[in-house]
Amino acid sequence: MRKSLLMQATSADGVRIDFETVGRGQPLVLLHGFFGDRTSWRSAGYVDALAAQYLLVLIDARGHGRSDAPHGTDSYRVGRQVPDVLAVLDALGIGQAAIWGASMGGVIGLHLLAGHARRCTALIAGGAHADRIPVDPADVQREAELFRAKGPAPFITWLERQGPVPPWLRNSMLSADPHALAALTTALANRDDILSPLARTSVPALLLAGDRDPLLPAIQRTAAHIPGGTLIQLPDCGHLDTFVRSDLTLPLVLPFLSGHSAR
Repeated sequence: MRKSLLMQATSADGVRIDFETVGRGQPLVLLHGFFGDRTSWRSAGYVDALAAQYLLVLIDARGHGRSDAPHGTDSYRVGRQVPDVLAVLDALGIGQAAIWGASMGGVIGLHLLAGHARRCTALIAGGAHADRIPVDPADVQREAELFRAKGPAPFITWLERQGPVPPWLRNSMLSADPHALAALTTALANRDDILSPLARTSVPALLLAGDRDPLLPAIQRTAAHIPGGTLIQLPDCGHLDTFVRSDLTLPLVLPFLSGHSAR
């Protein structure tokens, strides 16, 4: 087992962010998705596959894992989560890093690229987009209240209708703070438009999307706005597969990283 180093950083608004490093080489920041935590990358096989070549920086997003979990919606705006990543990089003395974000982590990565491109050598975003999709505030409110009332269990059932949910992900979901997830749901439904700043970046970006992901059109529009962006669709895959199917993603990401992890 590779030795990891556990650390903490304090974000711009005082929220404590837990993270760990493992491996050696060029830095690669790994940002998990909604429901997950930093251990998800190890459970899905990515740490073993990447740690021999990269210094992996695994971050618990606010509201997940061992990081602070405030319950106010404003705390989970993407504009507050981007500084969490910057605080971790600063704590490690890392000026630039490649970023790999899964779903929500990919959204954070896209916003990091839009606002702080100089800190990014490359971006991989799985199942994530920067397009603003109109949402019904009543639907968002119902989803947030369902989290508060019943926790993540109904959402596990919903995911299982789309395909198998690995036991490690189920356990991570069940241990999540439902009030933090409710606040996060509301915050993510109201994101800033970043397509214009993405169109001005020269950082290479690889977007991964399942061809059965309902978000595919939005991911396609996002990729089209990034001058150095490439979109690869995973056949017969849904949203979750862009993370849990490491057998499909690693053969695509490794060559991309080897060409773009340093500038």
